[in-house]
Amino acid sequence: MKIRVLLPYTTFWTVIVLTTDIWNYIDGSCNASVRFERDVAFDGVVPMPAWYYINSFPNLSFASCTLACFQSVSVCSGYLFSSQQLSCKLLRTFLTHIDRNGSYIGGDWEYRSRAAEILSLNKPVTASSNYKDYETYASHKLIYLVDGITNAPGKFHTYFEPYPWVTIDLEKISIIRDVVMFNRADDYGRWLHSVEIRVGNSSVWSEMATCGTYPGPSETGDIITVECRPSRYGRYVTLKIVHPNYITDDPNAINGNNAIVLEEVVVNGLYL
Repeated sequence: MKIRVLLPYTTFWTVIVLTTDIWNYIDGSCNASVRFERDVAFDGVVPMPAWYYINSFPNLSFASCTLACFQSVSVCSGYLFSSQQLSCKLLRTFLTHIDRNGSYIGGDWEYRSRAAEILSLNKPVTASSNYKDYETYASHKLIYLVDGITNAPGKFHTYFEPYPWVTIDLEKISIIRDVVMFNRADDYGRWLHSVEIRVGNSSVWSEMATCGTYPGPSETGDIITVECRPSRYGRYVTLKIVHPNYITDDPNAINGNNAIVLEEVVVNGLYL
């Protein structure tokens, strides 16, 4: 069910307290829709470091907590709410799997996160190299990385080089929750290893912040999710193999050469 909360240009608010399940959606007067999803896997205890939070509010109802996140001047990725304490904590970062199931001090809290969007679909892609530039017969293109199609004959493929990389331009500054890599489904999946993912407002590697890493090696057809911990803000997302190849029985890997070959990359998060 969707409810509409009018945002009048006045100092005061009229809030109708409804049941928890109804407050999944909030629509503002600007017609922007915000959805909050309950994480049933959350273990009920909260992270302690202050950098997780925008603000905390005692004596706040669930509905008011939802509205507080929606109205936050800072980007609120979700909130923690305690029905026993009537306490609300607004989050500046999505909680990762580790955060949701860590050994933290807490109680009866529940976690609601903003519903993430796919930010990468059909966005511009640049790379350190393109296999098709060296082997013209190959049915590989840069755009195949973000075309929404997996397990297709054509895929994204760099050439063989020490530290190949690929950058997706999201075209807007965003908050990145996670990056999902769909490894090639035909063969040679072991080539995916030692991947570092960085996010930034610049596409220059040294000016970007690390989202997360995947040590690997992978297997053919694997789907790998790397969660940003903490969530990262930026326009550009770069994947780079940062260590020489461990493979010794393939001539293409001579001198530690690597190649990034993927069916698809999906970047999930929120536009700012």
